[in-house]
Amino acid sequence: MNGPVWVEDGEKYAILGLSVKFNAALIENPAILPELSILPRAAFKMPEHWRDWLGTIRAEEVDNCDFFIVSKMRSKHPEVLDQDSQILQRRIWSFYRGLLLTSTFSPAHKPVVLTGARVEGEIGVRQVQDLDSPAPSIFKPYPELTRAGLQQAADIAAGLERLGQTAHGDSHWRLFRVIHLYAETRTQADLLHRLHQYARCVDGLIVSRPGRGASDFKGRTRLFVGDRNQDIVGEIYQDRSSVEHLNEDRLLEPFDREKRLSLTKKEAIIEHIARTALSHIILDPALWPHFANRAGLEDFWDLSFDKQREIWGPPINPLDAIKEFDPQYIHDGLLRN
Repeated sequence: MNGPVWVEDGEKYAILGLSVKFNAALIENPAILPELSILPRAAFKMPEHWRDWLGTIRAEEVDNCDFFIVSKMRSKHPEVLDQDSQILQRRIWSFYRGLLLTSTFSPAHKPVVLTGARVEGEIGVRQVQDLDSPAPSIFKPYPELTRAGLQQAADIAAGLERLGQTAHGDSHWRLFRVIHLYAETRTQADLLHRLHQYARCVDGLIVSRPGRGASDFKGRTRLFVGDRNQDIVGEIYQDRSSVEHLNEDRLLEPFDREKRLSLTKKEAIIEHIARTALSHIILDPALWPHFANRAGLEDFWDLSFDKQREIWGPPINPLDAIKEFDPQYIHDGLLRN
């Protein structure tokens, strides 16, 4: 095999391939965690026999990925899919979740996770998993990945690993469910569906009470976004309710450009709230007992607001999500999708 060797003989690997915009500084220091590193496109040499295993089109997509995230370990049985393989896959999955919670990136084609080993000089593929691509933002479709973003994704991945190790039974069920819902929603093409589901993610963290959904959503989200953004949060909840009750026509018919632009901004804002809140929770173990499950959440929201603020920390400005919003570059065809 000619060129740099990215996996040694007797090593197992799991690798995430992405085709995204990135800052060239990313590859200057490839290590992001002891068990995760960046593999730039120039260093990734795909064995020719992979084309038969993956198929010509998919092999070309993998070959054209801009960079890869790889996790490796030496193994006594590199040719066997076993617990070592599962550990490597889990590391990659945790990092990918962290990346979703760090950036609104959207790749040019489906991300791919490859798992295998190098045995007697041959790099084999034992598993191939295509991931659904995150949907691009209408006004910022392909943001650039940065070093800081990758490091935060790695920190979130480490937090997810520790969180998983502390979970017992259903003790963290609700938080894991919200994380899964957020990741799933990133892949949805329909803007109103995403707005609805991101609002559900936030609802999963605030546990609105029966009959008080609108007031709790607006009042409790104040902790995350501060006092000056309550009106937009209230509007988002109203739009979420329209989707929930199959009244989307109230939002979409007849076509109104300004109304569609407003929905685009609201979707970006509620995504930002959900993503930053989840990241904040995962990165701060002191928050886990308060947000892991219903019991912890109900106790937390029964506290005084001052105590909640002391535990949570300062709010974000959700309008940061639309700082680059410029309607002159959004044509009506995009808004009709």
